[in-house]
Formats: sequence, C-alpha cells, structure tokens
Amino acid sequence: MTDISLTQSKLLHFQQFQILLPDVRDYIRQHLPLDWPELESLLGVVLNQPLGSLSTLPLASCVAVGGNPKQAIPVAAAWEMLCLAMRILDDVQDQDRPEGLWATVGLPRAINFGTAVYTMCYELLAKADWSPELYCIISRKLIQAGLQLSSGQDKDLRGETRSVEDYWQTIEGKNASAFAWACAAGALCGTNDTSLVEACRGYGYHLGLALQLFDDFEGTWETSGLTDLAQGKVTLPVIYGCNLAHEQREKLQFLVNSGQIAAYEFQIRNILDSINTRDFIIWAALKEREQALASLDPLPQQEGVTALVAYVSVIFTHVEDLLLKS
Repeated sequence: MTDISLTQSKLLHFQQFQILLPDVRDYIRQHLPLDWPELESLLGVVLNQPLGSLSTLPLASCVAVGGNPKQAIPVAAAWEMLCLAMRILDDVQDQDRPEGLWATVGLPRAINFGTAVYTMCYELLAKADWSPELYCIISRKLIQAGLQLSSGQDKDLRGETRSVEDYWQTIEGKNASAFAWACAAGALCGTNDTSLVEACRGYGYHLGLALQLFDDFEGTWETSGLTDLAQGKVTLPVIYGCNLAHEQREKLQFLVNSGQIAAYEFQIRNILDSINTRDFIIWAALKEREQALASLDPLPQQEGVTALVAYVSVIFTHVEDLLLKS
C-alpha cells in the first residue's frame, strides 16, 4: 500500500496557513450586517472559535500558483460561509441530526438563516480589495457552483440515483463543485494562468469526491448516530450492491425498490459486507486521492503544493484501520 502518512514536514507547511485564519474570522466579522444581532450570534461557531482546516484550501491554492495568500482571505471567508450554509440547509432537508440548527430555531428560521449565510458569500466577495475583473470572475464561478450544488441536491432528494454513473453525477454537483470552486477561486487570487487555476480546480474536484465517498462510508459503517440505512438513504454502498452481480442482488434490489431499507438495515449491511463493499468504497476514494495529487503536478510553488498534499493526506490517515475492519 502507498505510504499516505502525514510527515512532520508536511504538517508544518499545512499549519503555517492556519496563522491567517484569525484574519479570515476578522474579515467575516467586519462585514456582518449591523442590524441583525441574531445572525452574528448564529455565526458565533465561526467567529468565536478557531476555524477548521477547510479555510486553508483557498489560501494554499493561492500560494501554490505563486500568489500572496492574503489576497485569498475573502475567498476563504466566503468558503466558510458556503460550508456553513450547506450544513444548515442539508440539516433542514435531512432532519437527521438533533443538534442541527433546525431543531433549535425551527425549520422556517433555519431556512432563513441558511439563505442569509449563503448570501453572505457574495457580500464577502464584493468587499474584497480586488480588481472589478477578478471579482466578476470569482463571483460568477460561485454562481455556477451554487447552481451545480442545488441541482445535485435536488437529484439526491428526488431519489432517482440508482446507478453508479447517476451517483457520480449527483456528488459532482453536491460536493465536488464546491471544493473545485474554493481551490480555483483561491488560485485566481494569485494568477491569471488558466492552466494553473485548472490544476487547483482539479485538485478540489477530486478532493470533494473523496470526502463524499468517506461520508458515505461513515454513514453506513462508522456513524455514532442514525446510519444512512436507518434513514432509508440510497448512497453508494447500496447502489454498488444493487449493481454488482452477486447471489443476493435481487433480494437487495427488492428491499431498496420497495422502500424497506430502514426496516432491514442489519440484513442489508450484512449483504454489503459479504460482497466487500467497504473495500470498494475505500478503493474508489484512494483513486480520487491519486487524481487529486496528480492535479498538483503543474503548480510551481512547492510551499503551497506541500500544504495541499498534506490536506488530502490527513483524510487517509486512518484508511488502513478502515481496511482492517472490512
């Protein structure tokens, strides 16, 4: 197996971008609407606590193409708002997390807050000290990513994803497009070389796919709350089981098509285990990791590249443990 451990050297490169995260928080705080204290209170999770590593992606992408990471702070701030908005609205639609905002303030206010946080993305980009041309390019790409997100989520909500090909189209919209935007927008703050921007976009795209694959893995086998099966969700493990030729395929297809996933959760999980579905999901995630790393080859600035490599490596730190459990 390829060595995917996170070396101390890579960790140091990764951590140095976190020095700028307080500046990202301050940028968000500076541009909050003054007449809506409830929104500021909601954003306390972002403004009053250390930001997670997601914010480093646009910053590292900017450096990887030879730019100054401070120019990408507005992108990192908008990216934080986009992630929070997606989390709020996803919780509204799924209602599977009792700690979700919807359970605290009710569905109508949660929808309103999610929409407001998404709108903040554009406000933060509009306030950036950029040329009008750069603002137009980055905001237009966010609009395109937003439409892809909504399209992918609608496809998922319709419950029409039944083939592996359908699944890939869905997660391209739901997750990959968002990460692709964050990395490409960060790169645009450092260069107008389209080949370098595309390299960062490709990295984010495949990173987003890998993260979604792990999310589906955890939702079936590693979650501490309700599993995806208990909620009747059709995610990649189930889709794989329904499309692979095996002895219990017709039984699995019947349970899925008749809406009995939740009622037969344990039996379905046993079927998935019997056909090595865990190995398939992890293999697919490893392939996305390979493509994410390969996308970085054209980038000129090693400091930023090393940080991006470190980020994707962290995801796979425990992959060997997952394989042992399978």
